[in-house]
Amino acid sequence: MAVIVKKDEKLSVVASSLGDSFSPDEFVTKFQELYPKDWEKVEKTYRDHERKTKLGKTHPMPEPAQYLKNALNVWQKGYKKT
Repeated sequence: MAVIVKKDEKLSVVASSLGDSFSPDEFVTKFQELYPKDWEKVEKTYRDHERKTKLGKTHPMPEPAQYLKNALNVWQKGYKKT
């Protein structure tokens, strides 16, 4: 199951609300403001991965802020193609 439902749509809304030029950190902050429940879900999913990972092992999910920054980068690359 996706961590964020309708992720592309929500990333577009956040980016549109910030204008043409913004930093990834500003994007994360604005996402937290606009979609607090989705942010909580990202954090919860990360905590679940941390809890289920055996000692000395790693899991593939980045920290919540980095997860959103990665999603923004992927979205921007796809957005530029269209």
